[in-house]
Amino acid sequence: MQDFIDHAEPRVIAMLLIGLVALVATVEVSYLLWPQVKGFRELHASHQLLERAVTGNDGLSSQLRKIEAEVQELSRRLHGDMARLPARQMESFVIGRLQKVSWATRVELLSVQPGSGKQVQNFRESLFEVKLNARYHDFFEWLQTVNDELGYIVVKKFEIRPGSRGLLKNPELSLVLTLVSYRMMQENVS
Repeated sequence: MQDFIDHAEPRVIAMLLIGLVALVATVEVSYLLWPQVKGFRELHASHQLLERAVTGNDGLSSQLRKIEAEVQELSRRLHGDMARLPARQMESFVIGRLQKVSWATRVELLSVQPGSGKQVQNFRESLFEVKLNARYHDFFEWLQTVNDELGYIVVKKFEIRPGSRGLLKNPELSLVLTLVSYRMMQENVS
């Protein structure tokens, strides 16, 4: 080695030393510094993610309130306002709403006869036989409004006859409907 150093040109020795220093620096960066930088980047990314989660926590409570409101709206659409009424008050509630809807849609409500239906799985039927006089378009609007006001109501049976004054475009009809409301049966806990 000494012989090589004595006979070599200073420029070659300088290049070898520079190459050796570069090799040592590359090894130090690759094995000592780069893993530390990589770990720091991962920790920084995790820290930013956690900061976003903490600042987004306020958004979480508002999202929960929004979802609760949506659930209540869906329940109201499914069961109407009678979902929380006791069975005894439901009949008078339905009759009152049918009268209100009839006034609003220009339909003559002749009678409402409540009755009890049968049990269908976990549900109890509540029947309402409704007699109406209405023009065709008013009756159609009445059905839509009843659905909006009372929630999930099923027309189980219907009878439609032409009324006394028959117009071709919007005839007057005499109607007898059986409306059914389904309520979840309450289990008795002893």
